[in-house]
Amino acid sequence: MNFSKDEIVIKSLTNTLKTNKLSHAYLVICEDSLYSDEFILSFVKAIFCLENKNKEFFSCESCNNCRSINHGNYVDFYKLTSDTSIKKDEIQTLKSDLSVKSFYGKKIYWIKDIEKMTEQAANSLLKFLEEPEDDIIAILSCKNISAVLPTIISRCQQIKLVGQSEDREVTENEEMIKIVSEYVKRYSRKPHMANIYVLGLLKVKEEILDFFKYLSIKTTNSYYESNRYDIVNISKVQEKVLLALSDLNANVNATLVLEKFLFTVLLDKINLEFLLRG
Repeated sequence: MNFSKDEIVIKSLTNTLKTNKLSHAYLVICEDSLYSDEFILSFVKAIFCLENKNKEFFSCESCNNCRSINHGNYVDFYKLTSDTSIKKDEIQTLKSDLSVKSFYGKKIYWIKDIEKMTEQAANSLLKFLEEPEDDIIAILSCKNISAVLPTIISRCQQIKLVGQSEDREVTENEEMIKIVSEYVKRYSRKPHMANIYVLGLLKVKEEILDFFKYLSIKTTNSYYESNRYDIVNISKVQEKVLLALSDLNANVNATLVLEKFLFTVLLDKINLEFLLRG
C-alpha cells in the first residue's frame, strides 16, 4: 500500500518512534477502511518489528513478529471488530486480556469502527482510557468522527488520513470519467438537462474538483484530433476550467463554482462536440 499522500503523518509517527514517545491512545480517522486498516497494521508492525533498528515507519515483513501480526496471531496485539455493534462485555473481555503481562514490553489493542460501540461499551472504554498504563497502546479507528463521544476523542491523539486504497481510487476515477462523458453526451442533446444531471450528482468539493480535473484531461486529449473550430472551443473550456479551479483553491463555495461553470458554458454557447470525439 502506498501511503505517500499521508507523508506528513508518517514523518510525525517516525519522530515519535525514534524518540520513544508513543501516545497511550490514537484515533485514526479515514473514510477508506481498507486504507486505514493497512496503515494501522503498518504502524503496529513498525512498533514490534525485530528488524526496525532505526525505529522508523518500517517493517521487514519477514521476522517472527511481522509474520505473526500479518497472520493475526501476535500475542501482544489485540483487534476488536464487529459487523453489528461493539458491546460492553467485549470491552470487558479485552480489558481482561490486556491485564496479562506483555511478552515483549508493550501491548497494543485496536478497536475498529468505534462508531459501532454501544453507549455502555463507550463508557467502559472511556474509563480504561482515563487511566492509561505505560505498556498499553490503544488504537481506535473510525470513518465518522462526529459519531464518536467527545470525551473519547479528547483522550486520543488524532491521526487524520487522506489517502485511499488503490482499488477505491480506480473505482472512483472510473465513476468520475463516466460522469464527465455522460455530461458531454447530454449537453450535445439537451444542455439544460446536462447541467441538472451534474448538479444532481456532485455535492462535495472533492467530487467537483475531480469533475474539473477529468474534464480538463478529456479536453486536452481532444486537442490532438481537433480542427480549427474545435481549438476555439477547447481554449474556452480550458479557460473556464482554470478559473473554476482557481476559485476552488480560494475556498469559494464549490457548488457555486460548479453552477457558474455549467451555466456560463451554456450562456456562451460553447460547442462541446469535440469532446465526443476525444
